[in-house]
Formats: sequence, C-alpha cells, structure tokens
Amino acid sequence: MGWSLEERRGRIVDAAVQLATDRGIEHLTLRAAADVAGMSWDTARESFDDHADLLRAVSTAVTRLNVPVDEVDLTAAPAGESFEDRALAVAHGFWDQLTSDRELQLVSFEILVLALRRTALRPLAAGQQEDQRDLAAQVLTEFAERDGVTWDRPVAEVARFVATFLDGLTTSWMIDGDDDAAAAQLELLVRSLALFVEDPS
Repeated sequence: MGWSLEERRGRIVDAAVQLATDRGIEHLTLRAAADVAGMSWDTARESFDDHADLLRAVSTAVTRLNVPVDEVDLTAAPAGESFEDRALAVAHGFWDQLTSDRELQLVSFEILVLALRRTALRPLAAGQQEDQRDLAAQVLTEFAERDGVTWDRPVAEVARFVATFLDGLTTSWMIDGDDDAAAAQLELLVRSLALFVEDPS
C-alpha cells in the first residue's frame, strides 16, 4: 500500500484508541485494531512486535490526546492579576482539556490497571506516569517563563506533585462527575503551587 512503518503504526494506533474508547481495553487486540484500520493481519504483525508493543503505543497516544499541551492557553489570564489568578486560569484550561473526553480518561485508567496486574506490562504503568509528569513539567516551565516566576525547587518535583494531584482528581471526577468539586480542588492545587514560587506576588 506504500505506507511507511510509521504510517502503518499510526493508523493502527488510531484505530486501537477508537476501539478501546468504544468497547474497552479488554477488547483491544492487534487483530481487532488491524480490522478497524482496514489492514491485513500480516501487515499489523509486521508493524508491532506484540500486544504489549501496541499497548505502549496506545498508552502514549491516549496521554497526548488527554492533554494536548499545545492547546493549553498560557495567556488566559491578563498581566497584572495575582499569581494565583493567573495560575488558576491556566489550571482551568488544562483541566478543560484533560476532561474533554471522559472515555479517553477511562481508557488511560484501564491501561494502568491492566499494566499493574500483569508483570510483563508493568513498564506501561511507569511509562504512563512518566508521560504525565513530563507534560506537567512542560506546562509548568512554559508558565514560569511567561509569568516571570521561579520555582523554589526543581520543576520535576513540582511536576510530580501536580501530576499526582491531577491523577487523583481525575479519578474522583470520573466517579462522581462533580465539576464544582473539581473546580474547588483546582483552587487548592493553585494555592499549594504558590508555596513553591520564590515570589508569588
């Protein structure tokens, strides 16, 4: 068909994400994803090492879809507002992206549970966590540069805190769907972040 390996993998991953979103991660197999992508089984087998390889690619894709950092508006709050006001505006923008598709969040959670239950897939859980922390670090770094603030500790430590907080908040939100409670929690997150800034004024 003339597709490169990267193109074949991309098409199958897109199909796999759709399949997992529609039916759940337990129905995701390489053969099923190939069928949805309109590819032969042989082509799929040549594109991925095994089921774990497919799951790793899906996990990375879902994390990026859950939080498309390029769409988070770091200029949402006008200059002159307090640090907490500016940070809260960014946090709400981040949260809106994070919760724009509940089913994608559910797929991410399902992958995590599956990885923790199967020793061979355990690296998936660590990889998912690393991706989340990297995304948080990117937003924190860009916000600090734009806002002229300095974190009082390595950004990786702040990112770990933020990613852990948002992971728990997302799970709670998937269970209760309480947007007001989530908004209140985001305010607490921002108040905590102010403690990590050398001069939050």
